[in-house]
Formats: sequence, C-alpha cells, structure tokens
Amino acid sequence: MDDNLKTVYRYDAGGKGFRKAAIVLIGLASVLALFGFFWVKSWI
Repeated sequence: MDDNLKTVYRYDAGGKGFRKAAIVLIGLASVLALFGFFWVKSWI
C-alpha cells in the first residue's frame, strides 16, 4: 500500500510542475505576442 501512495504523490507533484511550466510558457508566449504586435504595427 505504501508504494501505491508514493505513486499517487509522485503523479500529483508532476501535475504541479506541469501547471507551473504551462503558466510560464503561456506568459512568455503572451509577451512575445505583445512585442510581435508592436513590431508589425511599426511596419504599417
């Protein structure tokens, strides 16, 4: 039973890390989109 609990905890910890990574990547993508918008606007 202890092995089963460790496995559940390991997957839960991985989920937290994935959520953090997803938030960071979405933040970087939004910053890139913002700079891209102003860069395209400078051409028009």
